[in-house]
Amino acid sequence: MLRIDPMLSAMRAVICATALLAALTTGAAAATRAYVMNGLFVGHGLAAVADALRARGYIVAYGSFEQSRQFAADACAHSGDRIVVIGHSFGAERAAEVATRAAACGARDVTLVGVDPSQSVTVVGVAHAVNFVGELGGTIAGAENIPVPGYTHMGIMDSPAVQQRILDEVDPPRSQ
Repeated sequence: MLRIDPMLSAMRAVICATALLAALTTGAAAATRAYVMNGLFVGHGLAAVADALRARGYIVAYGSFEQSRQFAADACAHSGDRIVVIGHSFGAERAAEVATRAAACGARDVTLVGVDPSQSVTVVGVAHAVNFVGELGGTIAGAENIPVPGYTHMGIMDSPAVQQRILDEVDPPRSQ
């Protein structure tokens, strides 16, 4: 007859419960994914923003407004993660579309930052949205539209001050 030691069974139960708890909580922390889109012309400003986000531990996809469908599909495939979408010019217009699609497919924490879109567009269902209105004057309905005068359409992204404002909108500074 097989005899089971009650103490050994209790220890196994505790070890299994601990392993299960560790497995459940390890994957619980959501990642932050950022999709950063240039417009028709590519400068260095958004690359600097993408690098800063990577340094903060974000998973960053950096590219062109023409990649918006792939970015939206990836955001929807990771709807449990925090989603950040940033774009300049045509990239800002497509960023609003990507952010809206991410929210529509179930992402609960979506942030949009647009910079000087060439025309007015709309974003829907996101947690936080801001648009820096530059030389072209395009706005994003559903976002806070903040005028940023004094920059050319391309120069706005080369400004370290504007880059920092973008980063602050994505990840506000914590009070100490």
